[in-house]
Amino acid sequence: MRVFVTGGTGYIGQGVVQHLVAAGHVVTGLVRAEERVPLLTRLGARAVLGNIRDPEAYAAAAGESDALVHLGFDAGEQPAVADRTAVDTLLAAARGPHGPRTFLYTSGCLVVGKAGAAPAYEDASTAGALFNTWRPAHEELVLAAASPELATSVVRPGWVYGGDRGAVAGYFATALDEGKAAYIGEGKNRMPLIHRDDLAELYRLVLERRARGIFHAFDQGQDRVLDQATAASRAAGRGGATRSIPLEEARKTLGPWADAYCLDQWLGSRRAEALGWKPRRPFADTADQAFAEWRAARAAA
Repeated sequence: MRVFVTGGTGYIGQGVVQHLVAAGHVVTGLVRAEERVPLLTRLGARAVLGNIRDPEAYAAAAGESDALVHLGFDAGEQPAVADRTAVDTLLAAARGPHGPRTFLYTSGCLVVGKAGAAPAYEDASTAGALFNTWRPAHEELVLAAASPELATSVVRPGWVYGGDRGAVAGYFATALDEGKAAYIGEGKNRMPLIHRDDLAELYRLVLERRARGIFHAFDQGQDRVLDQATAASRAAGRGGATRSIPLEEARKTLGPWADAYCLDQWLGSRRAEALGWKPRRPFADTADQAFAEWRAARAAA
């Protein structure tokens, strides 16, 4: 299968590209900066230089592919406009004469908002979205474009970790540097985690099976942030010692995203499970492995 990926050199994208190449697929990735081209080449993919805001840079390459994956994100001015440009361009390419095609759009768990009285499965309302509130409209646009020849899907990852970056890297770093793993707020909220490799495996399954609809991607854990920080502290050899960063203090450096770290979420993922996807790296059970991976990646950087 010929796969075109935006954001292929990003944190999540690198894992997705690696898994697709390892499975025998031919991958082409959109690369924003020329100095990132060698990274994509090392991953086994071909690079197309351009930005998601400029359709002329990548429309042709996208149109030559069997499957299209939108992982890119432009954090500059009006990110929603940039994302909509990419969605429109990729959907136009996917509707081309050479079918069948598959288009996978990357959203995020935050669109389902705060936890309710029951798990938020893939059909949950997005009316309570607090961050990137434009994403649900783009999800709907992608899903509405489905046809017999075009399979469209949306993946909503939890908080991704793995390697030297991601959601738990801060726990490990503060545990080593300060003796206590630091977290934001009271730590009572649930934060759905997903290892980058497990997430990449779900992308592969969705593409290969031309699956349709929305898929939640998290490691099935319902641990609270304090529990996660404690596990990370133990893995780092700090005996479970933790400390809280007051939300008001965190807002000074993280802005409104500090509140995202304190959002309580309770997710479910029936549709991903129905594909046969099962996370192999639940953080609660593999914190030691995650720490060893983080330390090795940081040493190699």
